[in-house]
Amino acid sequence: MGPRDNSVNINFQQFSPVDGASAESIVSGFVDSGTGINDDFQVARQYLTPGLAQSWAPDQRTLVYKDAFAVTPAKAKDTFEVKFDVVSTVDASGVLTPAKSGASETFTMKVVQVDGQWRISDAPDGVMLSEATFQTLFSPFSLYFYDPTFTYGVPDVRWLTGRSSRTSTAIVKAMLGGPAPYLKGAVVSAFPNGITLERESVPVNNGLAKVGLTAQPLLETSVKQRQQMHAQLLVTLQKALNTVTGVQFLADDREVDMGGAADSVKPMIIDNVVPPTQVALAKNELVTFDGTKIAAIPKMASVASLQPAVPAISYSGQNFAFLAGEGNQIYSVVPGGRPELAISGVALTPPSFAPDGWLWSAAGDGSGMVIAINPNDGGKLGAPVVLTIPWLVGREVTTLRISRDGTRALVMSHTNGSNLVSLTGVFKSAGIPKELTPPLSLTHTGTPTLGVWEGATGVAVMAPSDTAPVSIQILDLARAPVKMDELPGLQWLSAGSGARNINAQTFSDFYTNAGNNWELVAKELKQASFAG
Repeated sequence: MGPRDNSVNINFQQFSPVDGASAESIVSGFVDSGTGINDDFQVARQYLTPGLAQSWAPDQRTLVYKDAFAVTPAKAKDTFEVKFDVVSTVDASGVLTPAKSGASETFTMKVVQVDGQWRISDAPDGVMLSEATFQTLFSPFSLYFYDPTFTYGVPDVRWLTGRSSRTSTAIVKAMLGGPAPYLKGAVVSAFPNGITLERESVPVNNGLAKVGLTAQPLLETSVKQRQQMHAQLLVTLQKALNTVTGVQFLADDREVDMGGAADSVKPMIIDNVVPPTQVALAKNELVTFDGTKIAAIPKMASVASLQPAVPAISYSGQNFAFLAGEGNQIYSVVPGGRPELAISGVALTPPSFAPDGWLWSAAGDGSGMVIAINPNDGGKLGAPVVLTIPWLVGREVTTLRISRDGTRALVMSHTNGSNLVSLTGVFKSAGIPKELTPPLSLTHTGTPTLGVWEGATGVAVMAPSDTAPVSIQILDLARAPVKMDELPGLQWLSAGSGARNINAQTFSDFYTNAGNNWELVAKELKQASFAG
């Protein structure tokens, strides 16, 4: 996301409890007053007993509900049940988890008489907001963590209240808390474990964010680590807020040694650019396509006898891969060389290259098997790494695509009519893939089976068809889902760098998206794919 002014410019009117109000209306009033973020929910606390008003923690959880809620008496005396149709939940660190379709949640609240007025004596921590109100009061912010090589910045989208005076503090606190659950083990933070803010404030004056951190863990870091901490936080604050131009670390209110120019570290690579040339098939051979011209690949051996499908190209443009025949084998090939069998498995997903050159695929037979191989390991084909992913066992995997920073994977799977579009972290040890983390699921419609990364936080997915109209969905952690215009008989898609740089393919026609309209740019081009 680009710089933005995140101050909340809509004030929701707060209504204090009315004398003589019924117990039921007190419960309803308390829920409705969950919009009071600007004054630490002072009105909401008026609906609570004095003791609960002190201990209630509104920032522990935000439940986002659809339309309205229902308050009904419970079996226990002076107790009510409040039922919500849940859209999503947001935890204390801003991690949003979409709810399953049709999900509901019921809270129990107990009331007592205080000076002759009903007040709530027992209620869950957190607030409940309607979907429209949540979208007004909260904004998505990308926290940036490092990939394990300290090269790429990996976005970790959090939903935080958009108050300009406190947003910088909320962002820093969330970053110090570490990555979201699905990214743990896949990304790293330059900030040491256990380090916290010295006080509950990150003031920004004349563009400089002054970050006071607990002195001992800060002073125990090396100059290089502080430089990495600085790079990580600076890019996060600059992309989140239009008010920050610099970051200063303080220990006991004193500046810390950040070294000199010789100690500076390279800035994170944000939104790793995908090369503009795609690999594709034409007349059953591998070709390249630059957006206008289809070209043979110099010195590329013929692959027609292997019945190639769904080709892939590495970020370097030097390595190629494709599914062969019945889809149970993936071959790797370089110009001037012969195709070599790289991966074997049942109903393999289209091959996907990571930025580090590793080639990935997953078996679609419900075994949970994911395979990765380095096709350029010292000039020869490396040994495949075979992983069994517990959460994929029993699911037919149709797509596995590695993100452009190499730390995440888009995984699409289904079983018994249940389609999942999931993002998972790629955990490595010494550069070798070891496992995929428990996933985060994205909300979608229909039964999509094919997808690609569309950007740093978004994916494009679809359900291919030979004849029926198909709409590509853009699913993004930082914004609402978007459906693109339908195309009949849509069978394949690809996505490059830049806004909505999406291509779509029918049996015979290849389209690109221009100004939200589909434009025919090639014929007889099959299954074109950008690197990734």
